Amino acid sequence: MICVSLPVHTRPAVIAGQLANFAAFLPAAQVVLHVSADARFTPAQLEAALAAGGCANAVVNPQRLATGWGNILLAHLANIAWIRRQLPACTRICLHSSNDMLVRHGLGSHLDKAGSFLHRRPIRPGSRWRFAGAALGDQPLLALRRRLGDAPALGSQVEGSSYDATLLYEIADIVKHAARQPAPVPYPREEVWLSTVAHACGAAVAGTPYVFSEVHRFDRVFWRVLAVVDPFIGRRGDARWLPRRALEFLMIRSGFHRIDQGWVERIAHDRAEALAPYEWLSDGHGKWRVFDRHGLYGVKRVPRRADAPLRRYIDQLGSQPDRSSTQPQDRRAHEDH
Repeated sequence: MICVSLPVHTRPAVIAGQLANFAAFLPAAQVVLHVSADARFTPAQLEAALAAGGCANAVVNPQRLATGWGNILLAHLANIAWIRRQLPACTRICLHSSNDMLVRHGLGSHLDKAGSFLHRRPIRPGSRWRFAGAALGDQPLLALRRRLGDAPALGSQVEGSSYDATLLYEIADIVKHAARQPAPVPYPREEVWLSTVAHACGAAVAGTPYVFSEVHRFDRVFWRVLAVVDPFIGRRGDARWLPRRALEFLMIRSGFHRIDQGWVERIAHDRAEALAPYEWLSDGHGKWRVFDRHGLYGVKRVPRRADAPLRRYIDQLGSQPDRSSTQPQDRRAHEDH
């Protein structure tokens, strides 16, 4: 049994639409919703939206924690604990967010492979990744890493990561107390803690997360710009350094990296040759694999508006027949570049 942990906080109609998206592209999954204590809707409004949408593939975790940027790890841990208690048949847990969507059929077969799907993103001093310094300075995480034999810090995108349930329960047991301690500098702990402990526990890795994020498109270009301007602005790797923040803000505002219909089509139709140039990324300390060339099934970020054109287009894809069973299996490319 596949379970999906999905923290939500806004727009019941969008939540219902995302559940319909799971029903279309991953019909075997049971989605567990964690509703933020700061949600902009009432439980009754959510129930009405789910009933109107015929969402039979979801349950709501009664535990509600406050969530916000950099504070999603506890919500996933709450869902993991609920799944462990209430859904003993679960063998795999996938992690998602409310602004990602699936766009390609065949994910269920992809997840039949033994092992977990996560990144091996090295986090070292001087990394260009904006959260590297905060993660390395996170004292509760540092204490955990010492307990685990000075385990290296390794990052992974959360959206589309997937874990063997038994492994994730073990990880949750290891981190649950330390995760309640605040980080000295806020950052998305869920992108570091789970993957770091998974690798320290000897996780068998079957592949990378199956959701393609626009963040990696942005980073690829931003890193190239930083390589040119670093000698002038200095303090490489310091995400809080004002000149870097200003440059990053202006590039984000340009929107060059946004997921659009063309990117959705590339992934929906598994156009590996068009995706190949984005398969690897360097944060300044060697390359790491962003995705498996034939292993993408979703995208992030999709606007959290029910009437957003991109969301409506993806909804249309979900209504098309599933022809994944007629396509060759295990065509993933494993060559190193």
